[in-house]
Amino acid sequence: MKNILKYASVLLIIASCTQTGPSTNATDAQTILERPNSYDSLIIDNQKSNLFWKGTKPTGDIHVGTVKIKEGTLNISGESIVGGKFIIDMNSILVTDKDMSEKGKSKLKKHLTNDDFFETNNYPEAILEITSSTSDSLEANLKIKNITKSITIPYSLIKDNGKINANSSFSIDRTLWGVTYKSSFFKNLTDRLIDDAIQFDIELIGS
Repeated sequence: MKNILKYASVLLIIASCTQTGPSTNATDAQTILERPNSYDSLIIDNQKSNLFWKGTKPTGDIHVGTVKIKEGTLNISGESIVGGKFIIDMNSILVTDKDMSEKGKSKLKKHLTNDDFFETNNYPEAILEITSSTSDSLEANLKIKNITKSITIPYSLIKDNGKINANSSFSIDRTLWGVTYKSSFFKNLTDRLIDDAIQFDIELIGS
């Protein structure tokens, strides 16, 4: 059963590399709601957890890669996530395009970390903090470049012998976090546009 679930997770990641879904709604940052009286606080294993990203162009070009989770915790009550927070190391962005040279990957990484995109010299970390939840969706404050917005994202959770595997796939409109390079924010760029949506696929392993 574990192998089947792992295989299904891999298929989901592969499928996500060929299609970007619509951006999740983003609103003003929310306050954290009261937690249940009893829950387990589990530490995220940042060596086993994964965060994949994907960016696209209207022309059909796709770039994919990873970024590391620095640290985090998830609060679990029963079979549901009820809270948690994790920090993303924005300087760890990697480009993993199969058909791109190592020189090209390095150049694109530099582009993503400089002032055109995430300005990692000034904003080295992004933070996702859960504010409320249901059995299959989370509301969380996402902070990028010192801008915090509340987003609602789906999730699935597997518990096994004190360990958890939590997965989520969602897209955000990067312009809402001040990442406007070659976006629809500038109407005169035509075919030079990069899609506003960035997709994230997250797999969190904890115990």
